[in-house]
Amino acid sequence: MKMLFKFLKKYKWYMVIGPFFKLVEAILELFNPLIVAHIIEVGIDGGDVNYIIKFGILILVFNVLGFGFSLIGQKCASLASVGVATDIRNNLFQKVSTFSHSELDKFGTASLVNRLTNDVMQVENAISIFMRLIVRVPCLLIGAFVLSLIINSKMSLIFLVLTPIMTIILVVYMKKTTPYFKQTREKLDKISRVTKENLSGTRVIRAFNKQADEQKRFEAASADYTKTSIRVSKLTAMLNPLIYLVVDAATIALLYIGGIQINIGGMTQANIIALVDYVAIITISLLLLSQIIAFFVRTTASIHRIDEVLNTEPTIQDKGNTKWFKKLNYDALMEFKNISFNYTMDDNNIYFIKDLSFKIFPHQTIGIIGGTGSGKTTLASLMTRFYDVNKGEILYKGKNIKEFSLEQLRHEISIVQQRSTLFSGSLRDNMKLRDENASDEEIIEALKISQAWQFVSEWSNGLDYQIMAGGKNVSGGQMQRLTIARALIDKPELLILDDSSSALDFLTDYNLRKALKKLDTTLVFISQRATSIKTADLIIVLDNGDVVGMGKHNELMKNCEIYKEIYESQSK
Repeated sequence: MKMLFKFLKKYKWYMVIGPFFKLVEAILELFNPLIVAHIIEVGIDGGDVNYIIKFGILILVFNVLGFGFSLIGQKCASLASVGVATDIRNNLFQKVSTFSHSELDKFGTASLVNRLTNDVMQVENAISIFMRLIVRVPCLLIGAFVLSLIINSKMSLIFLVLTPIMTIILVVYMKKTTPYFKQTREKLDKISRVTKENLSGTRVIRAFNKQADEQKRFEAASADYTKTSIRVSKLTAMLNPLIYLVVDAATIALLYIGGIQINIGGMTQANIIALVDYVAIITISLLLLSQIIAFFVRTTASIHRIDEVLNTEPTIQDKGNTKWFKKLNYDALMEFKNISFNYTMDDNNIYFIKDLSFKIFPHQTIGIIGGTGSGKTTLASLMTRFYDVNKGEILYKGKNIKEFSLEQLRHEISIVQQRSTLFSGSLRDNMKLRDENASDEEIIEALKISQAWQFVSEWSNGLDYQIMAGGKNVSGGQMQRLTIARALIDKPELLILDDSSSALDFLTDYNLRKALKKLDTTLVFISQRATSIKTADLIIVLDNGDVVGMGKHNELMKNCEIYKEIYESQSK
């Protein structure tokens, strides 16, 4: 809740003005039954038409003023709730953008999307209801009780019996529903995750004709969510009838005892009508109170989920310095010194990469090869500091990689990942992701090096060609070449290609490697193809997180059995 108060501070005047006008509206509403009682006693019973008209106009004025005050209160509630929700959403997005891959793996995309949308919307609705009702409802409850006490102190004892019963009902409701609301949010995450996987993998699902199986998987997740939601709905559905039951019982008791009081001359009909009006006000107020409590319970779960994200500190801390960056003296451009790493970041001696050491020198071409799951992509993620190592250290230009700012580091080191990604918008906009000031000439030069210009030049609108979301309107090979071109913008010191030419034919792959070697850039090729790295200055062979071979092609053919098996299996 502290997190919410921090965001509410910015809108403190709305938080004061809105409830104040709702309070005034409630006070005006409380006077209506008393005025009606006076009209009945003096105007109707006494036959005074002028009295009826005068106080009828007074009721009309009170209602018009109440409507105006209500509008002001509603506007303040809307401005505050939407403003707070916008600020929370912006802070959440900003926080998520600082997360390393470890935090993104921990929460999952579906859960983060739900927290940014559904949970924030829940908080927005709760603030709006809170501001409109938090002062109004207690004022109506207390005011109705006090005024009924003034009308007839003995009859108001009915309300004293009513209050503890209602309190017990609301406390039991909160206790029973709180765990279920948390479960529904988690199960909604599961539905979102299944939906996302199906939409992103629809081509694979159709290729294997698994639509029916995926439908069953979605229905299972949906049924699980529905089951929990029904439990909550059953409890919520019982709340209003229970409140009505108690209040109706109080109304019956009021009318019964009031009838006796009228017969013996202890009360007037006008007083009974006023008391019944106050019972109605108390009934509506209690229903609104139950609504506040229901929203409070739901919102508590959402606030906890939002707070969990905002309070998560990224494992990758950007505390680097750039002042001395260009004054460094170094031998190796990058050096791995006895590093060990696992994705859980626990020192449990079970490492995905174990005690790895090697050097990359300026202008070298490095090839990294190994079987599936050998740690090639993990190594690329460590080079770009998507993850931090558990043990050992990675040096860049002679300094620990943690001493560089992430902005400067990723300006110097460019990576093309296994899963190529293009964003909706023009090709030019996609090419400017690395450098927003890149000229068309620089973009075209990069496209030529990546062997992409040959098909881009044939497009009628060239660099203005509109890319669909996810690059759906380009082929796999075209996407790989475009993402390589994007990584070449602004000429990085170190370029890492993580199996990013797997969709290219051998001739295009050869021309690409030939063009890249002409650049004044250190190259790291991570590939499943031995032919792609055959001519590298240094080839590193990985197996299950260990370096099992290091050297040039001819040396490894003699000394590394795993490399020899890979090369011969592909050659034959």
